[in-house]
Amino acid sequence: MIPKGCFLKIVDNSGARLAQVIWTRFGTARVGSVVKVAVKEAKGGKVLRGQMKRAVVVEAKSPQTRPSGAHLKFLRNAAVLLSDKGNPLGNRVRSLIPYEFAKPRWSKINVLGKRLW
Repeated sequence: MIPKGCFLKIVDNSGARLAQVIWTRFGTARVGSVVKVAVKEAKGGKVLRGQMKRAVVVEAKSPQTRPSGAHLKFLRNAAVLLSDKGNPLGNRVRSLIPYEFAKPRWSKINVLGKRLW
């Protein structure tokens, strides 16, 4: 569960390094949720510090249960920045992509990521 105000590491190569959650749809976000973030650290690229962007959560520290009964838990909170149309801003994702992204909506993130896990 990722609440409002939580910091997320950005794992694509859009230029942003760290972002803070400023809006979630149902109060907290899980893996696969789209949130609105404010970029706190950026290092050259398509995104500047202080910009507001949409992002999708790809890793979360809190455990999430899959329908098969397996528990999914990561060591960090991480996200991938999205454009206004819902496409990823970067052209590479430096993270494992969980099976929650096997849906057709996230096909572009699957191509950019290392593998489904």
